[in-house]
Amino acid sequence: MVYVDLVGISISDIVFSSGASSLIVQNNANGKKFLIHVSSETGALLRNLLKKQTSKRPHTFTLLSNCITSLGATIQTIVIDDTFEGVFFAKIILNNKGTSLCLDARPSDAIALAIVNSLPILATSTLIEKLSWIDAIPSDIQTPNTSFLCR
Repeated sequence: MVYVDLVGISISDIVFSSGASSLIVQNNANGKKFLIHVSSETGALLRNLLKKQTSKRPHTFTLLSNCITSLGATIQTIVIDDTFEGVFFAKIILNNKGTSLCLDARPSDAIALAIVNSLPILATSTLIEKLSWIDAIPSDIQTPNTSFLCR
């Protein structure tokens, strides 16, 4: 799959509410933000990855990253490419000996791979056009001390 008109995005914060987390994702070009909702467990895991905290046991994304590398492929980039009824979709773009491969993935898994492999996270312009942008964090979401995320 070949993508054109990709926009760089990044995780600017992770906020927690009862039973869930929200990734506050920022458009690197204009600073606008949108939410991707994930479980509390996933939000905590991503927060720890961003803080460079390691785990005693490997996670699934670690296994996937090791498998890709062991098979001789490299992860090129992560693309968040669609949303439907509040559910986001992502692709992991691989290069295997000059051949591009595209794997469907949950955005949280793809973002975890991007973080541990220091890869860019991109969004399609089609997705960017569909998004609802936020100006402020909703009042029912609690913001922990996440100043380490802001750059």
